[in-house]
Amino acid sequence: MKPIPRHWASVRETRTLADGRELDLTVHGSSDESPQDAERHARDRLETLVASGGPGRWNDPDREYYPDRRLPEELLDELHGPDGELIAAITRNRYGAAVLNTDAVLITDIDLIEPSSLDRAQDPKGSFLSRLFGNAPEPLPAEQIDPDAFGLQGLHRRGDHHARTLALIETFRAQHPQLGVRTYRTRNGFRLLVTGSGLAPRSDGAREFMKQVGSDEIYMILCRVHDTYRARLTPKPWRIDVDRFESLGTRLTDDQEHQAWVERYRAASQDVAVCRLLDVSGPAPSTVEQQIIDMHDRAVRPESGLRLA
Repeated sequence: MKPIPRHWASVRETRTLADGRELDLTVHGSSDESPQDAERHARDRLETLVASGGPGRWNDPDREYYPDRRLPEELLDELHGPDGELIAAITRNRYGAAVLNTDAVLITDIDLIEPSSLDRAQDPKGSFLSRLFGNAPEPLPAEQIDPDAFGLQGLHRRGDHHARTLALIETFRAQHPQLGVRTYRTRNGFRLLVTGSGLAPRSDGAREFMKQVGSDEIYMILCRVHDTYRARLTPKPWRIDVDRFESLGTRLTDDQEHQAWVERYRAASQDVAVCRLLDVSGPAPSTVEQQIIDMHDRAVRPESGLRLA
């Protein structure tokens, strides 16, 4: 895989575009050489953006975490194969979690759909149609709902999605017996580590595999943008009562504020896990694939029995 940039810089300027719009623009640059070279890259990208007419269709707040370009991420670790080639890297994402990046094992997350908050707000016993046809379950009190249960207790539609997703995964495994499939439970769904595919993250084949198991469209975009599969290795800060991380684009990793946040986050992460291993099927992974699986499992603690976050 391509190396993750070691240095990042951001340029913020207010510029007037050819169509008369005046926009506050923030552009990131990267470099393996130095912070100064990263800043030069950022300025070059800013000029290219202005000359092209400004931000396009991805300039949408709802897409902020999944843009059409890499965002600055601190490089935490690298993993090399037996021949010395880079096979994986761990970075810190924009809200502070450690993320595995690799192109050697197909990874995909499958989120379960939350029931409509509007339905629940208007009718705590279910939607009008559910009540009309008599199939709305009685919701449990909030204090009785297991946060690891995917909301199956009292949330009927999410339970249906849970069952359908497991069926999709089982069908996928049956249709592709040549693949190794490790199935994990996450706080909000499932994660698959698929070995033996040889599919590049930007390939149509990878996209088709992810669609077969119901992966999120925006996750697939993220894989294409980074040209790696990605898997969160540590908890989301708000699930362990830690303040939200401030983007690396706004400060340096050796700042005291940054280091203090990392220490708070590490301490709060000790009593939780990210995944729970449910099942392993198919052929054994290659040596390189096993290295990546081991790196993933050391971080997510899949057999610890701890609360998922």
